[in-house]
Amino acid sequence: KPQGLARACSGHPRPHLLHLQAQVLTMKAAAAALLASVLLSGVSANFEACKSQATFDVRMCKSHMCTDCTLAWCMESCQKLQEEHSGCRCEDWPEARKSYSGEGMKGAGKYGDVGEYSK
Repeated sequence: KPQGLARACSGHPRPHLLHLQAQVLTMKAAAAALLASVLLSGVSANFEACKSQATFDVRMCKSHMCTDCTLAWCMESCQKLQEEHSGCRCEDWPEARKSYSGEGMKGAGKYGDVGEYSK
């Protein structure tokens, strides 16, 4: 036992149980935090995989090109990829986002329709 715990437990009739109770409370708190993060994570419970979901996940959902890149070439390539896999969507997209170009698209409004050349 750590020294601080031994001193704190010295007047308790069963000091060895206090240490055990602390461990149980820690495990319960960790389990509650994990459950809360799963419930609050915004991942759709009604997600339905498409026929080519495994390929789509690699090429769209987990690629730098379609998740972080904001270059015009990346966005155009990902839009084309979405056309090739119509009906597919990433599991971590919000329910409202049905395709790559939907709500939450990275780089929307960053090229072509903004700046001095758009006028």
